[in-house]
Amino acid sequence: MRKSDLIPGWIEKELRANFARASRAGRRAAKTEPRAVSAAYRSQERALRIELTNGATITLPVKLISGLKGARPKDLRAVEVLGRGSGLHWESLDLDLSLPGLLSSLFSGPEWLAELGRIGGRNSSAAKAAAARRNGRKGGRPRTRSRKDSVES
Repeated sequence: MRKSDLIPGWIEKELRANFARASRAGRRAAKTEPRAVSAAYRSQERALRIELTNGATITLPVKLISGLKGARPKDLRAVEVLGRGSGLHWESLDLDLSLPGLLSSLFSGPEWLAELGRIGGRNSSAAKAAAARRNGRKGGRPRTRSRKDSVES
């Protein structure tokens, strides 16, 4: 009995279409998502160092990665890169982390965004300096009006 006799034609056609769609999605993800080339635990820094396919290297403190917080250094050193670099695996911890998920969870929280705003607000530019001079000539930064002041006006 041939394989094609066991599977109806419509199922085989559907499987081929799904496989082609999944293959395209995988190629697209490989071009757009961060992928790991290597990963290593650095015990002196208590940090995970990840080299990406685009040439960037990221060093993350282990205390920021929820699944690794209480792990022993011996277990942390046993990190493996999964598949084509889409994830990290620790056999002894029974832990798998998606690299895109890990990076987005670390860099999307309110603490991270507040820090970016704080750093950005601290930076000086020619436009900021010119605006400060204009405000200074007008007597400084305009006062903010309270709701009470605006109701009385």
